[in-house]
Amino acid sequence: MTTAPTSRLRVIARLRNGRAVKGFIQGLDGMDPESLLDHPQNTLPLEIVISTPDSNGLVTVSLESLKALFFVKSFEGNKDYREIKFFDKSPPIEGLWVRAKFYDGEALEGVVRNSLDYLTQPGFFLKPPDAQANNEVMYVVKSSLIDFRVLGVRTRY
Repeated sequence: MTTAPTSRLRVIARLRNGRAVKGFIQGLDGMDPESLLDHPQNTLPLEIVISTPDSNGLVTVSLESLKALFFVKSFEGNKDYREIKFFDKSPPIEGLWVRAKFYDGEALEGVVRNSLDYLTQPGFFLKPPDAQANNEVMYVVKSSLIDFRVLGVRTRY
């Protein structure tokens, strides 16, 4: 398993062309994936820079070229693990419970911050339903979606 200092966020950038770029995102040093859900702008810059672990090179990726950016626990993941992509009941996390369907047919649910930012920005941070999965948080690029639905709202108890 690849490990990195906690100040560097591991990401897998899934491009619209099917390619994946693995590395550490630049510019979010010192943050953890959970804190991204409350990121004030709830968005990323139009171009992100990823330092790749294999060649120590830098790759610049435009948001336009992304399907989604996955903030992960490890680069390898567990190939035998079947990720849960849908909640079986209302999630216990504060925010909007949403279902997203991508242009390639992939569908998933998650929780987004209850803010107008998820409507006005080019993308949004989403907390997936499976805490045991490799994906901790995702940044979903809205231009990669063909359907998006709000399924419920959870506010403070």
